[in-house]
Amino acid sequence: MDKDIITLDTAILAHEKGFKFNRSGNDISYTRDFEPNDFRYWYNRLSKKYLLVSDYYAETNQNIQQYIHSKDHPVYDAPLQYELQKWLRENYSVQVTPKYNTYNVYEKEYLGYQCEVYDFKNGSKKYKLYKTYEAALEKGLQEALKLIK
Repeated sequence: MDKDIITLDTAILAHEKGFKFNRSGNDISYTRDFEPNDFRYWYNRLSKKYLLVSDYYAETNQNIQQYIHSKDHPVYDAPLQYELQKWLRENYSVQVTPKYNTYNVYEKEYLGYQCEVYDFKNGSKKYKLYKTYEAALEKGLQEALKLIK
């Protein structure tokens, strides 16, 4: 899986808050057309779990009948992290910004990424350090989605 694609947990949160998209050129707009390289999580009836459609196609070359789309198993869009970050900023005025930090704890330097979530209505919050930029951004996106009512 591409490390810049949001996780299933984040996709579920985004879906609950109304995020939908289809990657078509540079536009982000919702359509019902599904293709093998779509970034969506679909329920696989054989494995009985959610899989990223693009990963499943790459591994098995199976067709879309392996997936179920129902009220019990909705499809979850899986955008790249920056696309969800942009959606949060433009639609809800919530800025998610990972930053590289160094801390001197007991005379030892600790390096890592910390994510700051800035809600223009409620101020900002910082979260713990992560080893990678993507992990910090993922946590920040989840926390930002939880702020949306």
